[in-house]
Amino acid sequence: MRYFESEDRFLKRDGSGPNVGFDASVFGDLEEVAEWSAVKKSDKDVFWGIKTGGSIEYIPSIVEGIIYFGACDHNFYAIDAETGQEVWRFRANDVITADKAAIEDGTIYFGSFDGVMYAVDLKTGEEVWRFKTDSVLWNQVAHDGVLYFGAKNGVLYALDAKTGKELWRFQANGPIMTPKIYDDIMYFGSWDHNLYALGLDGRLLWKFPASDQINWGIAADGDGLYFGSRDRNLYAVSHEGRLLWKFKTNGAVISTPFLHEGVLYFGSYDQNFYAVSTKGRLLWKFGTDNILYALPIVYKNKVYFGGCDKNFYALTLDGRLVWRFRTNEFESSSPLAYKGRIYFGAWDCKFRCVSADTGKLIWEFRTSLAFPSELDIESQLGEVSFEVISFGDQEDKGSEKYKKRRGDEDIKDYETDGVKYQFDVGYKSSGKYGV
Repeated sequence: MRYFESEDRFLKRDGSGPNVGFDASVFGDLEEVAEWSAVKKSDKDVFWGIKTGGSIEYIPSIVEGIIYFGACDHNFYAIDAETGQEVWRFRANDVITADKAAIEDGTIYFGSFDGVMYAVDLKTGEEVWRFKTDSVLWNQVAHDGVLYFGAKNGVLYALDAKTGKELWRFQANGPIMTPKIYDDIMYFGSWDHNLYALGLDGRLLWKFPASDQINWGIAADGDGLYFGSRDRNLYAVSHEGRLLWKFKTNGAVISTPFLHEGVLYFGSYDQNFYAVSTKGRLLWKFGTDNILYALPIVYKNKVYFGGCDKNFYALTLDGRLVWRFRTNEFESSSPLAYKGRIYFGAWDCKFRCVSADTGKLIWEFRTSLAFPSELDIESQLGEVSFEVISFGDQEDKGSEKYKKRRGDEDIKDYETDGVKYQFDVGYKSSGKYGV
């Protein structure tokens, strides 16, 4: 990494003489921004590399006033929706992060990075059975006594929900994301770029090729199936596997779309939140300050979603901001609505309850670890480096040459302490600070 400096803002904050010191603290946030820029530009998903910490990356469920969710501290929690008091917790052997737990007949099912699918009694938190695989697990659905879940190793498993006995498995060519059952057909996307349709006996019916990875879940209605891809498109495909339309954004579409009254709501890595009709027409978009991928929800004529800019948003259904709630870390856990309240977890190790109308905090619950999880970006993407250019009254000539050589499309603006910087992201050298 190198940077061009033209002002005395790089002196130590104690004011010591010219060029004798450098205040690296002004770059504290720049490294974070550089890492997010690397995430946006990469064709890989860093969230396979979540490390142990108190962060929450989970869609909560609720049954009879009890909320259920997993966390990166290896615990699965049951807490009271009214008070935020813990009812029970279940300990796995690694990070628990997923779309949503599956619930059927008094049992809750969830997978973990430890490769185990757990079946736990909904009331007591006692283990019913476990099924061991050799891969990371994180998405599951229960239907008519069968539990279906995908894995990073490209296998879709079907188990007897009562006993945990394997019924069948289907092999794809890449990690399998959240299965969706609609009219007794199983649909799921994969990192092998395909959307699959299977019979509930595991028989392949058809597959539809996207141009890149399909990373999350699917929305469905009688007209078609709707899903996003890293190729920047939101797709609509018929139930027979025929392309109906696709809507292009300027970033990867990792968010599972939420379908409400003929409108699809979803976020993109281009930092915009979109409302698109089920015919593929843009209705509106709302800009944020970082990537969006968490599943939104619609509740009482508002749409709610969290962003990696550390804000949780409430918008009207025509795209106007109602309120936003600021968290201490990025907010990528999808929300739950219940009795006039919105519930969501965040990377800052807290699960919160706020008023759906005002966004006012009602209570918050802290997981067992107070430090946030790390995204192991280097192991997933390679080491991240960046170059910084300050723009002062005497802009360094080298910075202009740099911009011309690399092209403005690869540069991102950033401003801190009143100074505007630009940086470019690479994957080779370390991001250490130095002069």
